[in-house]
Amino acid sequence: MRFQYAVVAAIPLLLSPALLFALAEGWLDLGGGEKDILFVFPYFIWALVFFLCGVTLIIKHWPLGRWLKRSAAVSTIFIVVLGATAYRMSWLGVS
Repeated sequence: MRFQYAVVAAIPLLLSPALLFALAEGWLDLGGGEKDILFVFPYFIWALVFFLCGVTLIIKHWPLGRWLKRSAAVSTIFIVVLGATAYRMSWLGVS
């Protein structure tokens, strides 16, 4: 049962190459031209944190609903903090 949960946790991470390919080939268009590919980097980081958090909570025997919500919240907060930090660092004017 735990292996199936780990596979569920890995789904967003496994979709990262497909998302990159769809954006690079033009099958998926977000309106930014070549800059659309840059969307994959934060998504990959989110998916990696989701997977790591999910596997950790699966090992601790959390039920499916609880670890899904907690992993999504932790990874989303991580991306928001990372984005806010990058934004604050852009104020330094270092080029």
